[in-house]
Amino acid sequence: MTSLQLSNVDARLMYLAIQYHLARPGSELDQESGQQSDQGLAEVAATLEPQLQQAVATIELSADQQRRLDSAIAGSINELKATPLLEAGGRGTMPAFAETLRRLFPEVAEDPEEALPLAGHLLQLRRRLSTQAAAKTGKADIVPKRPWWRFWRRS
Repeated sequence: MTSLQLSNVDARLMYLAIQYHLARPGSELDQESGQQSDQGLAEVAATLEPQLQQAVATIELSADQQRRLDSAIAGSINELKATPLLEAGGRGTMPAFAETLRRLFPEVAEDPEEALPLAGHLLQLRRRLSTQAAAKTGKADIVPKRPWWRFWRRS
């Protein structure tokens, strides 16, 4: 289990990502058995929600929960980037996500363009979490790319 301490904004963004994950059908099913997973993000959401008003929130994640959270954050980033376009038309792809977004970040309800900086902040959070996980396991998930202008050199 990995213990994380999150600032208020990070905790609200993580809760938003978890709500995105929970709104997807079948997101809490175990891949092998097809049954409800005991290591899902619903329990993380229940732990995180009472801490959303605090300056620092603390949660613990298993490896499976970290994998699910990474997927949820990636989907939330895409949803946040699409928010200005979707809100202009008066609709969203996931009503529960849009409702949670407006509740946690009221400035987005007034100006949908405010969702774009949140997407950038969520991307930074995702990178920090993956860096922490790589340092803990001793594996580097990010493989350095060779510069594009050195296409003639082999790795």
